[in-house]
Amino acid sequence: MTTTFKEALYFFRINLLKLLSYSFSIGIIVVLLAQLLVPLFFSGMTAEEISPEEIRPFAQLLNLLIKPIYTGGLIVLIFSLATEQGKGIYSSLLAGIIRWPYMLIANVLTTLLIFVGLIAFVIPGIWIFSRLFLVPYLVMLKKQTPFEAVFNSFRYTKGYSFTILTDVFFLIMVFILALVILSVFQLLHPLVILLSLLLFQTMANVIYYRHYEILLEKNDQQDAIE
Repeated sequence: MTTTFKEALYFFRINLLKLLSYSFSIGIIVVLLAQLLVPLFFSGMTAEEISPEEIRPFAQLLNLLIKPIYTGGLIVLIFSLATEQGKGIYSSLLAGIIRWPYMLIANVLTTLLIFVGLIAFVIPGIWIFSRLFLVPYLVMLKKQTPFEAVFNSFRYTKGYSFTILTDVFFLIMVFILALVILSVFQLLHPLVILLSLLLFQTMANVIYYRHYEILLEKNDQQDAIE
């Protein structure tokens, strides 16, 4: 376990209640929004009549709309907790809503680049991810445009791919181990799986933020020297 991972884990543990409160709040909003929109998309159909194939495009559209807000707000909340600014759940969410267009473009842009890399024998996609993980943090915390964030993320993460991938790999292994243990004790209910995914995603963002701090500090030191 790396020092960075330990620091991120400590931060995650002491702020777990606030981080999960944010995630559950967004989850409730998404459920309510889905309840309002489903009748518009599937007029005259009951929930039992809607097939998985029919609901999938709707779910993807909802994810496209909500994920940039959720991620942006979570980044602001993590930053607020790390810097003791005291921003609450809803002020963080508001920040995500305000920056939604930029986060949407950033998500589409990075997803396309990573997807193209994954098509090219997987490894290039993993490498591209390691060079682009800073993009949403630069968009939200430095107010950069998506294209500026992509350029600067590549610049800041030069020679850093192995470092971030080590922590991501370790987190994935922990997640898989947790699922195996839950499976052995027959606890893999949908709600437990959802909570596990929520914990994994939140912890991943905490890890990314800690690496963001390190890389921004390193870049500032280099600029000062130059």
